[in-house]
Amino acid sequence: MQQKRSFNFLKKWLGVGLSSGLTALAASPALAAYPDKPISIVVPFAPGGSTDQIGRMIAQHFSKEFGVPVVVENKPGAAGTVGNGYVARAKSDGYTLLIGGSDIVASQYLYKDLPYDPEKAFAPIGVVSEFPFLMLVEKSRGITTVQELVDYAKKNPDKISFSSAGMGNSTHLAGEAFKHAASLDSLVHVPYNGSAPALAAVISGQVDTVFDTAITAAPLVTGGKANALGVVAQKRLPLFPDVPTMSELGYKEFDQLAPWSWKGLFAPSGTPEEILEKLQRSLAGLLEDTEFQKRIEATASLVVPPQSTAKAQQFLVDQRKGWKKMISDANIQAM
Repeated sequence: MQQKRSFNFLKKWLGVGLSSGLTALAASPALAAYPDKPISIVVPFAPGGSTDQIGRMIAQHFSKEFGVPVVVENKPGAAGTVGNGYVARAKSDGYTLLIGGSDIVASQYLYKDLPYDPEKAFAPIGVVSEFPFLMLVEKSRGITTVQELVDYAKKNPDKISFSSAGMGNSTHLAGEAFKHAASLDSLVHVPYNGSAPALAAVISGQVDTVFDTAITAAPLVTGGKANALGVVAQKRLPLFPDVPTMSELGYKEFDQLAPWSWKGLFAPSGTPEEILEKLQRSLAGLLEDTEFQKRIEATASLVVPPQSTAKAQQFLVDQRKGWKKMISDANIQAM
């Protein structure tokens, strides 16, 4: 009887092992075939901004390399947290990806009740680019320096305002850092759902100034619609050699976060390593492509060399430390 029970146990154990092995074998071809249907890249901001532009460049590259449609979905709202939350809840199968950036690491210090854990919800595929910021005013105002804007603000405390791509967005935080550094307590923040409407508000005269990425702001300067007063970067931009950095002007608060703005590609946590590696290899090919590098550099932005997963994770850790300190120093309260 004991021998019979042992035999039945062994038979059952072997059956479970065989079933698991068949399941693993069945899963392998599916992973190898990835992708075999359309991929969605979520941009958590309105069309036209730097995040959107990067998302569309990556989508074009992936579609060409993988031979499947790759669509960009704009899901703006709450400084990127609406789109971020959508991806955090998506299946971990590699078919829903996210273009994220500073908003991912800063959001946990700005919002009390996020619908996801920003430190655990996403798997980094790679950082794509770094974005220097430009501080702009509308051309016809005749303001050409940061000091002139500060003087105007102090003479007109009830009129001065700045726009941003949304509450908690890096464009908002840049304005708050300037407000704190310049002691302009009257500087009013006017948030929009994306860079394009935030910039349009300045050009139309609804708002006085804005900090935004060079990739979206530079055409307004070269096109004669806006003056660039300062650069948030470690050095002056070759495209605007006469525009000083904010650090040169004495606003050292901007130095503690370098880069101030960046974009990266993420997948939901739990995405199989084989899929992440396939996406990482393809993204590395894009980052090393000379035509892509020229397109990014032409916008006064910087291409980031391909990174390992470990290096990307450490980058996120360092960014969280920097944003936590900056938000605390500027006394920005969690919402």
